[in-house]
Amino acid sequence: MKTIIHYIVIIAVAASVFSCNDFLDKTPIDQIAADEYFTDEASAESAVRAIYRSIESSTYYGQSMIIIPEFAAGHVQNVYNYPEFVNFEQNDIRIDNPWVLNIWTASYSSINAANNVIEKVPNMTGLISDEKKQQFVNEAKFIRALLYFNLVRSWGDVPLITTPTNASTSLGELEVSRTPASQVYTQIIADLTDAANLPVSYTSLDQTKGRATQYAAKALLAKVYLYQGDYTQSAAFAREVIDKGDTLTADYPSIWLTENSGESIFELQFDAQATNPLATVSNPTGSALFFAKDTVYKFYEEGDKRRDFTLNFQNGRYYIGKYRNYNPATQNVPVLRLSEIYLIYAEAQARATNSHTGEPYQYYKAIRDRAGLETPEEGTFDLNSFILAVQREKRLELMFEGEAWYDYVRTDLALTEMMMVQDEKRYLFPIPQTEREINGNLGQNDAYQ
Repeated sequence: MKTIIHYIVIIAVAASVFSCNDFLDKTPIDQIAADEYFTDEASAESAVRAIYRSIESSTYYGQSMIIIPEFAAGHVQNVYNYPEFVNFEQNDIRIDNPWVLNIWTASYSSINAANNVIEKVPNMTGLISDEKKQQFVNEAKFIRALLYFNLVRSWGDVPLITTPTNASTSLGELEVSRTPASQVYTQIIADLTDAANLPVSYTSLDQTKGRATQYAAKALLAKVYLYQGDYTQSAAFAREVIDKGDTLTADYPSIWLTENSGESIFELQFDAQATNPLATVSNPTGSALFFAKDTVYKFYEEGDKRRDFTLNFQNGRYYIGKYRNYNPATQNVPVLRLSEIYLIYAEAQARATNSHTGEPYQYYKAIRDRAGLETPEEGTFDLNSFILAVQREKRLELMFEGEAWYDYVRTDLALTEMMMVQDEKRYLFPIPQTEREINGNLGQNDAYQ
C-alpha cells in the first residue's frame, strides 16, 4: 500500500496559536511528527481543525464524495463526457479509475489524522484539561466514523485502521487485509456512541459552526442504524434529534443561500480563502465541468418548490443549483440536516412498528408541505408503498447531495430505478488497482475480478 503510505501521514497545522474566534479560521497545513506536535491545547485544537479541513478537499466533500455518487445515481453529466465519470453512470467502473483512487486515499489520509488525535491527545502532558482532551478525541471519532461509513457504503469490506501511521511506517506493516463490513460498522457505532457525549454547542456560534456536536453524532447514528437494518435504534436516535426542537427552514433555497441555517446539523465551512471546488465547476461559467441531466427535472411534481432551485436553468442547460455561491466559491456543504432526519424517522419508525400511520406519515408529509405539495391521504398507503414513497421523497429532497445512490442501493431500488447494468454486484466500487498491486492482501470486489 505504497500509495497509502504516501498519503497517510499526520495532518497537522504548522502555525502559531490562531487569533480568530472562528473555530475554522484558515491556517496552513503541514506534515510534522505527532509526538513533537501535541504539546498543549492550542496544538491539539489545531490538529482537530486540520481534520475538518481535510474532508473539504476536492477529493472528498469539496467535490468527489458528492459528484461521484451523483454520477452513479444518473443525476449529472460531465461537460466533456470523460469516461472516468461516465463509467459510474454506466455501472462499468474500471479498476484504474482515478476517482476511485482519489476518494480511497483521501479517506485514509483523513482517518490517519483522526487516529493521531485519538491516540496522542489523551497522553498529552502540556497545558490542557481532561475535558478538552475528551472533546477533541470525540470530535476525531465523529469524523473517523463518517469517513468509514462512506468507505463501507462505497466498497463494502475495507481495511479498518484505528492506529496512526507515518511516513516511516514500513510497507509490510501496512499490508492489511480488508475487514468485514459488519466489523467496520461496529467500530463506526462505537465511535459515534462516544461522540454523542460531545457538547450540544460550544462557547460561541463561531466556535460551533462546522464542528461535530452531540446532535451531529446522534443524527449520524440514526443514519448508520438505518443502513444496518436496526430500525428501532434508528428511529430512537432520529427522535432525539427531532426532539431537540429545531424546525425545518421555511424557505428551501435558504438552506444553501444562508450559511448554517437552523436546519443544518453538520455543515462544512468554506470561504474566500478555502473555496468550494464543486461550486467552482458546477455553475454556468467558463469553468463548468458538471451539469444536471434533463431527466432530473421530470422527477419533480409540478409545483414542487424545490425543483427550480435544485435545477438552475441557464443558457439552455440545467446546472446543479444547490452550490450557487461561486464568485468567490464560498458555498458551504450541509452534510447532515434536519429534513433527512425527518425522512429517516418516517421510514425507521414505520418499519419498527410495522405501521406508517401517525408520526411516520406526519414527518413525511412535513417535507412535502414545505415543498408546496399535496400529500396523498394516510389511508392510501400500505406499509411497503409508504416506505417506497419516503425513499423517493428523500431522493428529491437530497438531490445533488451525494446520498441518493447509497440510499437506493440500501434497499435494492438502485437496480430498477438507477442502474444501466442491473447487477447488484456493481453496487460497490472496485478496490483501486494501484493499491492492490502493492498490497496483495486487499482482494477485489466480485464484479471486478
